[in-house]
Amino acid sequence: MTRGRTIFQAKCAACHTVGGGDRAGPDLQGVTARRDAAWLDRFIREPDAMIRDKDPGALAMLQKHAGLAMPNLGITESEAVFLVAYLASSAPKKGVSLSTQAAAPPAVTQAAPLPPGDAAGGRALFSGLRSFRNGGAQCFACHSVASMAPPDGGSLGPDLTAAFKKYGGAQGLASVLAGMPFPTMAPVYRDHALTPQEQADLAAYLGAAAGNPADMTLFAASLAVWGAAGLYLILHAIWRGRLGRVRASLQTR
Repeated sequence: MTRGRTIFQAKCAACHTVGGGDRAGPDLQGVTARRDAAWLDRFIREPDAMIRDKDPGALAMLQKHAGLAMPNLGITESEAVFLVAYLASSAPKKGVSLSTQAAAPPAVTQAAPLPPGDAAGGRALFSGLRSFRNGGAQCFACHSVASMAPPDGGSLGPDLTAAFKKYGGAQGLASVLAGMPFPTMAPVYRDHALTPQEQADLAAYLGAAAGNPADMTLFAASLAVWGAAGLYLILHAIWRGRLGRVRASLQTR
């Protein structure tokens, strides 16, 4: 089942384990006993379509994981077959005691603990003030968070204010940042992986941002005041010049 394990590590391990506990997605230990092969095959290849079709199992998982939908990763039919076979081979064996199964190492273990994260460093990475070591694109080009002023973030990707909670805290978020299991992001970071320290710093920043959103009312009020002041100065300069021209014409008469 080497092929299935390789595919799992490349495309699934950012959000799932097999016997290592839940991450952003569920632990898949024993999933082949809970779901039939046809259901698994389609969900692996077309999770978005199954949610759109209101499949009961897909909707139940969506609700359980706080609305976090599995993205369509473009997994091929043959890759799905290998994955299902790998998951079946990793299922608990009948006739083996639970204590023996618990003692056996899981097929895919949890990620190593993160180093301590620095929120200020994460903000610098997110905003582009500090470059990623492996040359990855800065987050602010496509994303924003509520603790940043609107001009400092992009709108191509989703707002990440709630990402920390959505992905299950620092460790779950770091797993996502390590694997980038999204069709639009995977090609961008395939050869530019984030280091564990960068993952930890970004997770710390997003954790702080989730608990301390910016006061957008104050920002809007400040923007209105500065805009009004600028408009006054422009109109004052125009009107002052106009008065000068009128006075000059009167003096020549």
